[in-house]
Amino acid sequence: MLARSQYPRFVSWILELLHRRTRQTRVITMDGLHIQICPQVFNPVMGRTTHFFIQHMQLRSESRILDLGTGSGAIAAAAAQICQSVTATDISPYAVKCAKATFRLNGVADHVRVLQGDLFAPVEGEAFDIILFNPPYLPGDATSWMAKAWSAGSKFELLSRFLEDARQVLAKDGQIQVLLSSTTSMTQIISCMKQNGYRIRILGKGRILGPLEQIFLFQLF
Repeated sequence: MLARSQYPRFVSWILELLHRRTRQTRVITMDGLHIQICPQVFNPVMGRTTHFFIQHMQLRSESRILDLGTGSGAIAAAAAQICQSVTATDISPYAVKCAKATFRLNGVADHVRVLQGDLFAPVEGEAFDIILFNPPYLPGDATSWMAKAWSAGSKFELLSRFLEDARQVLAKDGQIQVLLSSTTSMTQIISCMKQNGYRIRILGKGRILGPLEQIFLFQLF
């Protein structure tokens, strides 16, 4: 039986193996969305967290939305069906191209802006009412563009940097909705949330692969 301590490395290996088989672009349907699947971009069906995020996120139609690390664009496309002002960013040029195709497929390209860059660099000086982030949360350093989709750093540096910098682009009375997993050092990350002055609410929780992984959608405000 797989030990809990071995689970993150096992999942990283499985994801890498499955994504290597994605050699051609294609379109899938999930949560009523048409999603472009591309080589070098995380397939949201494989991770299951994207579906969970879409099912549990809470949006207001008038809100200015930032979807950070958009990947294939699924979460941003779902948000754009509710909100008229959506910005989607990703560090990967492959993801930016893929997300644009997803937005065209769903008829929302006219009100989704897509930018390339690391975390908040592409939107410096702007303000958003809701920041959505389905982040890499497995421990370890990325060795490829693909692995950036699930590798949060050996000490979860990416998540810490996100929490420290988010207020720079968060509007007054704004909020963050971020997904985390029990494979993350939850004590460390929740401590970082509190150190940066966030109040915490759980919008949803569920499980992946039975007892081995629990996921949470947190609301920070």
